[in-house]
Amino acid sequence: MVGHWQGFDVDYCRAIAAAVLGDPVRVNYVPLPRLERFANLRSGAVDVLIRNTTWTSTRDSSAGMSFAGVSYYDGQGFMVPASRGIHSVKELGGVTVCVGTGTTSELNLADYFAAHSLTYTPLTFATHDETAQAYLADRRAA
Repeated sequence: MVGHWQGFDVDYCRAIAAAVLGDPVRVNYVPLPRLERFANLRSGAVDVLIRNTTWTSTRDSSAGMSFAGVSYYDGQGFMVPASRGIHSVKELGGVTVCVGTGTTSELNLADYFAAHSLTYTPLTFATHDETAQAYLADRRAA
């Protein structure tokens, strides 16, 4: 059904609405670009961020934000076409890497390359779709 929200995150929102408002359908779902999510939360445009927000001490201590719990754990890795012949992350020195702007992934990327004394060029994008399209269009170099 078009326009029918479903899934774990939706169920979580409905549970919050039931607990706080007494009605699980009193929810307004607002898809937000990642660079706008915190501003929308701080301004009161949205009450809750569900998923895709990494819990960091900096974010947890920011004015008006409080993380309540972890709903899933994830990891981070590098995707490289097999045709590049790269078999280890240690072979990535000097590459260009597609990554989302303002994400924890961007920070982790910088930390990893610095910790291993490797150079790289970040190619940053505002949305996940732009990042994926750049990767698929071979906009990075290895």
